[in-house]
Amino acid sequence: MTVHEFLTIMGTLDEHMEKTGFKGESAIYDAWYQQWREVEAKVEALSMMDRADMLFDGKVTINDIPAEHLVEVKDCINEQIGMHKKMIEENDIDADPDDLEIWEKRLAAVNEL
Repeated sequence: MTVHEFLTIMGTLDEHMEKTGFKGESAIYDAWYQQWREVEAKVEALSMMDRADMLFDGKVTINDIPAEHLVEVKDCINEQIGMHKKMIEENDIDADPDDLEIWEKRLAAVNEL
């Protein structure tokens, strides 16, 4: 997945975990936490142009993803799809059909695993 997708998924999980006082269940949050923080720090240290390149051209590879992680990734992706569809339907100023397409393609790719 792209660095942007990875950071978005982990950021979404972090928000969910924060709402529960970090008492929620998340298979990937704990497993991917350290990698998330390392990638996030590297991205933040880049110049604006390099950051954009890294977010959308950089890749994060998760090897041997267990079924429980895959289910959680799909849930996060579906949440992003729902959010983007809602923004488009509501003519939100930040709505972007390209963002929706990116997440729909990622879901299709994950479903093939």
